[in-house]
Amino acid sequence: MDDFYADVLDHVGRPPREFGALHLHVEPVTRNSLGQATAVLWLQSAFEPPAATPSSVLVMGRQKEGSAQRMLGQFPLPSLAGGRVVRWRIPLELPPEFDEVHVEVDAQLHPKAGRIRPAWKLFDTLEIPKESDMKAASSEVSMGIDLGDSLLNSVMSGGMSVTFSVGFGPRVSPGLDRMTVKRHAAATLPTAFIAAVVDGPLEPLAELQCELVWEPGMPLPAASAAPSWEAAPSTVGVASSQKPERTCFACGFEGPRAEYERATLCPRCDATWM
Repeated sequence: MDDFYADVLDHVGRPPREFGALHLHVEPVTRNSLGQATAVLWLQSAFEPPAATPSSVLVMGRQKEGSAQRMLGQFPLPSLAGGRVVRWRIPLELPPEFDEVHVEVDAQLHPKAGRIRPAWKLFDTLEIPKESDMKAASSEVSMGIDLGDSLLNSVMSGGMSVTFSVGFGPRVSPGLDRMTVKRHAAATLPTAFIAAVVDGPLEPLAELQCELVWEPGMPLPAASAAPSWEAAPSTVGVASSQKPERTCFACGFEGPRAEYERATLCPRCDATWM
């Protein structure tokens, strides 16, 4: 489709990751001294119509340094039809040995799905070879691409995850005996949304709670204030407003402040920017 719905999560300072048909942001998970915790998920669809197969999220407790893990629950997603954006709160029991929560998404695409929001971070994405490279390789190229016609434009722009194969006829130019399909750089990112665990006071939830944030026809919610973030040791004492770049001290990524001012996660490594 030519017109997208508003990119609400970015607008309110909750930059999403894209998994299948879904855009998702998970806030740091708060846990009290009794091990009771609440996960807060912000959700919006990236494609319409929704698939017939119900979508769900699997929530796992994990250790940042260690191999311990535990399934905390699997939950069917609330309805996101018609461009709805929701804030979803999930009560959890989270033992003290876990310092991360991984949210794994199962949100498949309808065969006739069309994109309704711009693409964000993609996972397990393949780069399609350039058309000029494929023409130079052989005059008898046979291709099989596993995608619906309605999704072709999204795929060519890097807007969704696909798998495909390229086969070549006998007359192949020297040095191009096979075409290498490159993995998109986003494929090195985690296959789940990773949220830190913060210990602190918490009023436990009795059940799942789902709040409507926005739907078409409503005014956009107020944009969130820019979060504070920690300055590098070499710049202590220098006001952050004087620095034109924002820096992730986990991986070293730097980006223009004007572009990443409201971002709460590093766009390269997914670490939290404080």
